[in-house]
Amino acid sequence: MPEVSDELRTITETALTALNSGDLATFLTVVADDVEFTSMIAEVEGQTFRGHEGVRSWWSSVAGAFQEVRWELLELEGSSPRGLAKLRAVAHVGGVEVEQMVWQAASFCDGKLDWWAFFRDEHAARAAAGLWTTDGTG
Repeated sequence: MPEVSDELRTITETALTALNSGDLATFLTVVADDVEFTSMIAEVEGQTFRGHEGVRSWWSSVAGAFQEVRWELLELEGSSPRGLAKLRAVAHVGGVEVEQMVWQAASFCDGKLDWWAFFRDEHAARAAAGLWTTDGTG
């Protein structure tokens, strides 16, 4: 079982609870003021979101893309400054349920996320987070 720091577990639980309940204010409590991140939803535009204003813009784009979205944590590993989460997102688009498996690489410090990115495959997420298995294959 991968090691997970208490700090990462707390950040993850707070963030997912806030995302799933639509509580932007609580989500922002675990996001650094100078955060930078990318989103699979906005990847066509190649946009990098920055700061709390970027979080608000991303939050609106997610709300505008789906009638409903739920995030489920499947796996978590890491300790300061890096972590990796395997997530399942279930959303409704045009009345149809859509499920997507994603990996999220992140960095964090002092209880706040300061960078994250989503990936379609584990290897790319591990490379971005600098987390590898003991045999170095990711």
